[in-house]
Amino acid sequence: MTQRTHVSSVSDARRLTLRRGAVLVGSLAAVSALATLAGPGYLWPLFLFPLVLGAVFFFELGSLAVTVWLGNFFVLYYSFAAQATPEIVRQALLGTALFFLAGLFLGRIQRRHRDTQRELSDSTLTDRLTSLYNYGTFVDYLHNEVTKIDRYGGELCLLMLDIDLFKQFNDRHGHEAGNELLRRLGATIGALVRDADVAARYGGEEFAVLIRGDESQGYELAERLRRAVETVTVEVRGGESVCTTISAGIATYPAGAADEAGLIESADAALYESKRRGRNRVTIFTGVSGERALPASLSA
Repeated sequence: MTQRTHVSSVSDARRLTLRRGAVLVGSLAAVSALATLAGPGYLWPLFLFPLVLGAVFFFELGSLAVTVWLGNFFVLYYSFAAQATPEIVRQALLGTALFFLAGLFLGRIQRRHRDTQRELSDSTLTDRLTSLYNYGTFVDYLHNEVTKIDRYGGELCLLMLDIDLFKQFNDRHGHEAGNELLRRLGATIGALVRDADVAARYGGEEFAVLIRGDESQGYELAERLRRAVETVTVEVRGGESVCTTISAGIATYPAGAADEAGLIESADAALYESKRRGRNRVTIFTGVSGERALPASLSA
C-alpha cells in the first residue's frame, strides 16, 4: 500500500466518524425535542432509534453515550417540567437500565460482526502462511502503481526474491519445516519493508516487493533483505538449526520495462541471472524498454 493511499484511508475514516457522530447527535436532539414537547411518558421508546445508531456506529461506546444522554434527559425533564414522583423515578431508572443493557448487547453484536467482516476481508488480501499480501492483491497494486507513474511520473522498482534450493530443503527436512521457513521469511520481509511498500508472496517460495524509487534504493533494500535472511534459522528434525539464502532480481519502471508485465519479466530475468551466477546475490536488470539486455550482478 502506498503512503498516499494510507493517508487517504485514514482521512476517509475520520470523515466517516465525524458524519456518523453528527447523525447520532442529530437523532438524539430530534427525539429529545419530540419527547419534551409531547412528554416522555409515551415517546421515550423513540430513543431506541438513536440507541441502535450508537451501537452500529460506535459499538458499546455509542450505546453508553446514548444511555447517558437518556438518563440526563429524564433527570432534567422531571426536574423542571413535571412532578418527579417515586413511581416515575423508578420507571425512568428502569428504562435507562434496560436501554443500557440492550445497547451493550447490540454494540457487542455489531463489534463481533465488524471483526468477522474484517477477518474475511483480510483473508482475501493476504497469504495465510506468511501474512504478506497474496498474488492477486500484489497484481492489483502493481497495476495501480504503474497507472500512477504513467499519469504523474516517477519511478517504480520491483524486487523479485526466491529462496535458494527450497525444493532440496523440503526434501531433506520435510514440508512442515519448509512452511515454517516461509513463515519466518515472511515475517522478516514484512519487518524490513516500509508501510509505503508492498510485500507479497508471489507464489511458492518466491516473494515480491514493490517500492517507489530507483534501482539504487531497490538494491539497498534487496541487500538488507538478503543479509537478514542469512540470519533466519529453523529448527528441524533432530534439533538441528538450519538456515537458507535468497536470490534477488531488480527491475524498474519505466526505465526497464514498457508495462507491468514487462516489469515482472525483467525482474524475473534478473532473478534467474542471480541463480545462474551462484545464488545468494542481487542482480539489477540493465535493459531498456523493448530490449533484452544481460542483467548485471552487483552482489558477490
